[in-house]
Amino acid sequence: MGDVLEYLVDGTSGLAPGGVEGSAIVVGACSKGQVGKGYLLGTSSDIEGLLGVGPLAERARDMLNTGGQDPVLIAVPCLAQSGGYISEPVCTGGNGKYPDVGVSGVAQVNADVVVKVEAAGDVGTATVLISLDGGRTFADAAETTAEQLVIGETGATLLFPSDAELENGWQWSFVTRGPVGPVERVGDAESPLPVIAGDVLAGGEIAIQIVKSGGLNEGTYQLSTDGGENYGKVKTLPVDGLVSVSALGVTVTFPKGTYTGGTTYYCRLLEPVPSIVDVMAALEEPLARYDVESVLVAGATDSVDWAAMQAKAEELWNLHRPTYFKAEARLPRDDEDLNDFTAYLVEEKRDVAARFVTVCAQYGGITDSTGAVNLRNASGLQAGRVMSLPVQRATGRVRDGNISQLALPDGWMAVQSTLEDAGYLTAKKYAGLDGVYWGDSRTLADDTSDFRYEEVLRTVFKAVRKGRIAGLKSMYDEAGDPLLGNEAAGLAYLKANIENALDAMVGALPPELAAYVVNIPSGQDIVNNGVAVEITLIGIPIIRQIKLYFSYTYAGGKFDPRGLNQTA
Repeated sequence: MGDVLEYLVDGTSGLAPGGVEGSAIVVGACSKGQVGKGYLLGTSSDIEGLLGVGPLAERARDMLNTGGQDPVLIAVPCLAQSGGYISEPVCTGGNGKYPDVGVSGVAQVNADVVVKVEAAGDVGTATVLISLDGGRTFADAAETTAEQLVIGETGATLLFPSDAELENGWQWSFVTRGPVGPVERVGDAESPLPVIAGDVLAGGEIAIQIVKSGGLNEGTYQLSTDGGENYGKVKTLPVDGLVSVSALGVTVTFPKGTYTGGTTYYCRLLEPVPSIVDVMAALEEPLARYDVESVLVAGATDSVDWAAMQAKAEELWNLHRPTYFKAEARLPRDDEDLNDFTAYLVEEKRDVAARFVTVCAQYGGITDSTGAVNLRNASGLQAGRVMSLPVQRATGRVRDGNISQLALPDGWMAVQSTLEDAGYLTAKKYAGLDGVYWGDSRTLADDTSDFRYEEVLRTVFKAVRKGRIAGLKSMYDEAGDPLLGNEAAGLAYLKANIENALDAMVGALPPELAAYVVNIPSGQDIVNNGVAVEITLIGIPIIRQIKLYFSYTYAGGKFDPRGLNQTA
């Protein structure tokens, strides 16, 4: 009593916390690191030392290369399965009224399978011939078909409907590919064919060029891991024929024989692919510990995976942590051209609506800072660009520059707009401009959703985070007299705090919102129902198309828009 008492009045400085924009998690397979552990990376981090090689290391490097000067990136290793696939069977020949034949199994060897009907009949009585080399040679003995036709040692089983009737001339074609693809030879057909084997750690394309003719310990070669774009030093064929490609996890074995100079061998390695179960298990602890804007899943995914990502994003939304997922489409398979690849992706998207998921269909030759060029999905480049941009900005803004690291596949522009319309992230070229640019930043939301574009999702998520933190200041506060509406003391304080948080986005440079409206409807039963606050975010439009209308007239004529109205 009778003294001066001091009190600190906190929360009046106008600070508006809650934004996590520009921060991301990337999860995938790698050769080092602890599964499920979050590794905080920056532009100076030793990625190879922490993560080794593999999809996770590659995507993290891509994200840091395009993520601006101060990216916030957390890399999370996860378990993965060996790459490989069995493509869908394609039927040709006959009258075209083919039964619905499927294929099942796990690829065990590389084969170009052709199953040809030799004698027509019902399943179980008709006979077929089987080729594993694309139809060049067929097995001597015809095999009687059953509902399940095992294709040698390929690991594939062709599945026929029980009531199918097979006609002469019909044939089904598909390929089986393991993690190490077939070795192809260009040049002297008599040069021995090397054998490549091992547990693949990272995707790539091995190219081996014979420089000087000769046998083991005599001839010389040079090796490339990026399909021949960059070769290493010329070396002598080892006396034991063994060459380790440790960066990719495989070993090349050169058989005894004479190798002819100029002969080149090619072999494609498929990167390891994590299952969605392994991805979610690895993300459990990092997502509980770190609050980020987005999560990139490195590796091929499909519509089942996208649905799981949407479910996880909704779970995080319900935990008041708006987060969206970025995924990758698989690369084209050996028996697919761009039209087949596009048809597959359009069909895969058809029954999926996931407004909190983006899928990058773009792939191509990506140049690393080391100069190596590898064929892979470009999701890391797009995710890094997003990290460097304010939330309201589209990744395709031409003023921000092209994608210098990416080379588009031949013929890509013929299918780009179809994939973009289907909801995929793609890149494109503009006539008159050099380089490649991102197209629309689409999500997998349906056509009636307000969240079809990534920049809208990012803007709203940031506003939601900031608005919620601001609203928490009024928890258990006295509302005041509800009959006064927004003028009631507690309600006015709530409204002012939310407005202050959104002012930070309106006042940002550049502005992230054009404006907003915060309204607390009057007459609410606050005691029983709490307080409902209506918030309208007024976004900044993106110019997605420009139409230039040119007309021509003569100077001084009647239609001269300058109004001179002079006669010649």
